[in-house]
Amino acid sequence: MSYHDVLLINPPSRQREFYEHLGLGYLAACLRKQNVDVKILNMPHWMAPRALQEVKKYSCKLVGVSIPFQRSARQAFSFISRLKREGFEAAHVAVGGIYPSFAYEEILDQFPAVDSVVIGEGEETIVELAEAIIRNSDWKKIRGIAFRGQENIVTTELRPLIEDLDTVPFPERDTLPEVLEKLEHAPVLSSRGCYGRCTFCSVVPFFKKFGTTLRMRSSANVIEELEFLYHNYGVRNVDFNDANFIGGKGRGFRRAREIAELILSKNMDLKFGIQCRPNEIDLELFSILKRAGLSKVFVGIESGSQAMLERFQKDITVEENLKALETLGKLDLITYMGFITFDDRSTMQEYRENIAFIQKAKKLIPQNALFYDLGTKLLPLAGTDAEKNMKNRGILIGNSLKFDYKMDDPKLNLFYGAIKVKEDISRIGRRLGEADKEWTKEKP
Repeated sequence: MSYHDVLLINPPSRQREFYEHLGLGYLAACLRKQNVDVKILNMPHWMAPRALQEVKKYSCKLVGVSIPFQRSARQAFSFISRLKREGFEAAHVAVGGIYPSFAYEEILDQFPAVDSVVIGEGEETIVELAEAIIRNSDWKKIRGIAFRGQENIVTTELRPLIEDLDTVPFPERDTLPEVLEKLEHAPVLSSRGCYGRCTFCSVVPFFKKFGTTLRMRSSANVIEELEFLYHNYGVRNVDFNDANFIGGKGRGFRRAREIAELILSKNMDLKFGIQCRPNEIDLELFSILKRAGLSKVFVGIESGSQAMLERFQKDITVEENLKALETLGKLDLITYMGFITFDDRSTMQEYRENIAFIQKAKKLIPQNALFYDLGTKLLPLAGTDAEKNMKNRGILIGNSLKFDYKMDDPKLNLFYGAIKVKEDISRIGRRLGEADKEWTKEKP
């Protein structure tokens, strides 16, 4: 059994998607800077029994578990509970992420295996927590945590956000070689937050709770990390994980242009993808980005109904959404379209408007370059205005771990249910077809 002061775990997830967890990489970098021995275990694509056996190869004093996706939280807590029972009874277990930062009371109330919740950004908090636990000193006065007191849940003073992201060390890349073998691209985070006010998004409420809603690394700092990945890991494909890579007109446009120009001046043969808002898709700026290697864009269109866009507080029009897609089509960029077809107040007329919008989008972007999900229903994520509104209306069913709601229009509820059944049958059919091919293909 191998000992490490801290184990950082990205646990098994219902999505079963394989990716590099940048958040844990940042935590590991800050811990190692203070000479704390840390091991990263990246297992979102593993089944829980295999993941448990892997973790049991190690011992530690602090287990840090990230819960990046609220819809996979139940699986994460089930994993943590088993872990605590089966060999890690003496270890301190802390969880963190956007979702735990809003739902810490519920988590601590329901899951005794969790000893503390890191609220907000974790880089500074995890170092202080680890040092206190390793020294067996009092950790309950550290800023930015929640834990069980004698009678109720205790929260310490909130920790402000890191003002200058250029001061944060580059994330450790322990798991990147394995990721590159399977996915051939590396994630990079060039900013944190967004300036929007979308009712369904938990990113802005999260950062607003602790400070400014959008912070950007300098273009020089971003390029330094890209060069490191390019020359040390052979990275040629990058996904910028920013909630909003562009960051708005003015300073955001200037920074995006600087990054593109620096990539070109360094002669780096890169392909990269970004996420942005439709109102930021400018033909001149995106032409420069494309020359630098931009190949795919995730754009938060969200709806083709003006009434829904206003409910979502998107601060944009249907016409502006179409103009953004037209620009992406002209530049021949692969487009992933964020789209929410249904919410609690949806009407059949709004559904028809969304269908009509999709038909227009298909004419603007080649079919093999446009990706979207027409069966998406708004998720009332913890901390969002959407969640608060549904709670106030008394329509939110369950809790943050398992939630649902009924739409106001009962006919639309039936219609949505029929769509999902059809999708599920199709998905099962595809899986059976894939399994049949695997079973019948010639064995060596």
